[in-house]
Amino acid sequence: MIRSILSGLFLLFLCQLLHAQSKPQGKITIRITDKEHKPQAFANVLVRQVKDSSLVKGELSDEQGNATFDNIPGGRYFVQATLLGYAPAYSAPFTIDAAHKTIALNTLQLLPQAKNLQAINVTAQKPFIERGAGKTTLNVESSIAAAGSNVLDLLRKAPGVTIDKDDNILVKGNQGVTVMIDGKLTYLSGEQLSNLLKSTPSETVSQIEIITTPGAKYDAAGNSGIINIKTRKGQLTGINGTVNASMGLGRYPIYNAGGNFNWRTSKFNLFGNYNYGDRRFFTRRQLWRHIAIEDPMLFHQQIFQRNRFTNNTFKAGMDYFISKQHTVGVLVNGYANAFRNSIYSGTSIGNPAGRIDSILNTLTTNNNRFRNVAVNLNYKGQLDTIGTEISVDADYARFHNNRRLNLSDSLFDTKLGATRNANAIRNHGQTNVTIKSIKADLVLPLGKHSKVEAGVKAAFVETDNRLAYDSLINKEYVPALSQSDRFIYQENILAAYGTYKLEWKKIDLQAGLRLEKTISDANSLSLQSRIERSYLNLFPSLSADYKLSEDHKLGLSYSRRIERPGYNGLNPFLFFLDKYTYFRGNPYLRPEYTDNTELSYTFKQKYILTTGYSYTRDVINEYLYQDDSTKITTSTNLNYNNRQNYSLSLTLPFEVTKWWSSSNSLNMYYNRYSLNTGASNVENSKVEYYFNTTNTFTLPHDMKAELGGYYYSPFIEGIFSGQAQYDINLGLQKALLDKKATVKFNVSNIIRRGSQFIGYAKYDNVDTRIRNTWNTTTYTLSISYRFGNTNIKGARERQTGSSEELKRAG
Repeated sequence: MIRSILSGLFLLFLCQLLHAQSKPQGKITIRITDKEHKPQAFANVLVRQVKDSSLVKGELSDEQGNATFDNIPGGRYFVQATLLGYAPAYSAPFTIDAAHKTIALNTLQLLPQAKNLQAINVTAQKPFIERGAGKTTLNVESSIAAAGSNVLDLLRKAPGVTIDKDDNILVKGNQGVTVMIDGKLTYLSGEQLSNLLKSTPSETVSQIEIITTPGAKYDAAGNSGIINIKTRKGQLTGINGTVNASMGLGRYPIYNAGGNFNWRTSKFNLFGNYNYGDRRFFTRRQLWRHIAIEDPMLFHQQIFQRNRFTNNTFKAGMDYFISKQHTVGVLVNGYANAFRNSIYSGTSIGNPAGRIDSILNTLTTNNNRFRNVAVNLNYKGQLDTIGTEISVDADYARFHNNRRLNLSDSLFDTKLGATRNANAIRNHGQTNVTIKSIKADLVLPLGKHSKVEAGVKAAFVETDNRLAYDSLINKEYVPALSQSDRFIYQENILAAYGTYKLEWKKIDLQAGLRLEKTISDANSLSLQSRIERSYLNLFPSLSADYKLSEDHKLGLSYSRRIERPGYNGLNPFLFFLDKYTYFRGNPYLRPEYTDNTELSYTFKQKYILTTGYSYTRDVINEYLYQDDSTKITTSTNLNYNNRQNYSLSLTLPFEVTKWWSSSNSLNMYYNRYSLNTGASNVENSKVEYYFNTTNTFTLPHDMKAELGGYYYSPFIEGIFSGQAQYDINLGLQKALLDKKATVKFNVSNIIRRGSQFIGYAKYDNVDTRIRNTWNTTTYTLSISYRFGNTNIKGARERQTGSSEELKRAG
């Protein structure tokens, strides 16, 4: 198969070379003058393509102001002229083809720029939050207060995004979010995804995009849409890059250091980055479990967890420009990270009146190491001058996760004043995930106003999970075969899509359809349980914008999405917090399906009102089982019947003064969860709202300040109800060394209600209350330095064939 693909690409390239030789060659002449019609010698005269403004050829004007370009291939171009002291001037677009081989352009006049350049202070910058083109964008590079934090902290500031008590990401109060990095999915879910985002410093990120109704080109996974994290890159020819370092102090110190580089020539672009981080923090939990038996009992659990993340993340790649129309590339990225923690848990066992009969003391240590290497080979070709393009991506990714846990506990009897029932277990878990995928995409223009996009993809995933438990018996560890297991999961996804796009007068239309065939095999060797599934799904999508006038625009979008269970969520292994609190995977989980609809109104291209409705069936969410006889609570994931979500959002950016800009967003939701298992009937609903503001102040002497904050009202998630969360942050920035260096000082989590979850779950025989705290006020000082040519064009952004599977490889 690979040989056939390579042969096809070679024939395609050969045909393109033969086709290029037959293209018409044209000649362009133009004269450059000033406003008094005097010729301007030695002006820079550049021929650029209309499509993307890429440079085709450059000349200097002669003493009469004339410039001539020969042997220009057929296409559509414009000419740009620049000269020191004058504003740039541009010609009208023109076409070179068989009927127009000689182009004599009208004279270009250069107009003087304002002479008082030293008095001009350019302060414009992108707002922290932007909304448009069906997505919300966080411009992280423009934020002072983002310095020293990590990506998970940044997402807490995003409108419509919340992070729950277990660090799961929710959009509009819904789980099922697909996370991508530079257009490539992370293949992680649950704890491992949150670990990766926690260990990724904000200094490595340029933008975060939140796409709530993705088109058919994207994998159908992600019921709440897609979050795409764009990392920083270098920017004609030369070398550039950035080095950065930061140090923060909360309860514990935080360190980050790294950099990126870009080397571009006329034939290749070499790029890469590396980052090291050492982040320490704590989590404090309190859990109250009421057991309403004949003699009611209260379990009050107090947990202090000390965590340490160390991360080594890297990316390196090269694009080779075979010609201006054809590029091949290779991309390698990965990480070698470690997560260690020690957890002390003390559980007071007594009655609701406060009498304590015994105290269960538990000490747990975890040592987790996880590494990943992913390789992408890609080709992109422009087949003609009207915009026909083809791209091919082949991917191979491998993940290895190693976890060692030691747990010891003992029960202190308050009546006897003695410790009894000492117990200890340890486990060693290994997870290996291998992902292979290949995809091809085609863009075919149908004329000036419309085009078709189509593509195919195949992905093959295998996960191998091994968990070995040992129990301490008579001072020796003995294998606990009943708790050990090996779980193998295989999944193949075959997909094809087609999209029609139309831009005509006041209408911008996009309609698409995606077809996905899924074949899965879940096999628990120890439990001798095997579940095989095969299903075929259609995923339509539609978006339409209508421009009522220059200041008013309406938009409508719809998409159908799927959220398949995470690989670890299907794993039936049993994990212990203590002898009364477990977590177990569910191999019987079904995928969930969501239909999303949004209607938007845009005023003056910046004030945006959006309303939406989504319906999800077979929602995957957490559920608690409580056994009153054993006093054990087990957490697992179930398929709820459905979830309904109504949303309303308003984006309000303001330029209060020349030195004060404010970006604000207000979001309101109504969420309703429904679960009926026969044994349990749970209905949970609530109206929620979220407000976010970021204010940037431009100060003298190349300084800026930023004040931001947010408020998230009481909310629900599945069986849980949570109290309000809110916080403010403050930042200060100073540019140095001819603006090549930037120093930032940031204070985050000032009120500290944004780093708490206070909530409860109450239904059937379950009555549980939770209070989690995971951070303190943090002070961060960071510095970055840019070197080299700051005008170098960055590496190509592309969505590799490694798609939806990455985020599920936890």
